[in-house]
Amino acid sequence: GNANLVEITLSPDCPVAGQRVGDQTWPTDTALVAIVRGARVITPSADDPLVAGDELLFVTAPDQEPALQRMLGHL
Repeated sequence: GNANLVEITLSPDCPVAGQRVGDQTWPTDTALVAIVRGARVITPSADDPLVAGDELLFVTAPDQEPALQRMLGHL
């Protein structure tokens, strides 16, 4: 397939930090597949919080990566 695995670490000033996974509208063809928090790997559910310092792993279409980066304050 034509997909990228993208890892983004949430900064304290990230717009989604402190919100729930289920409250987000990720870009089209983008899936949050894991949250790495310290030594834990979390399979995300809608109720999981997004915490500054979390490493988020996404699978996304290459053309959606810039939108994802912008959403998370990385562009």
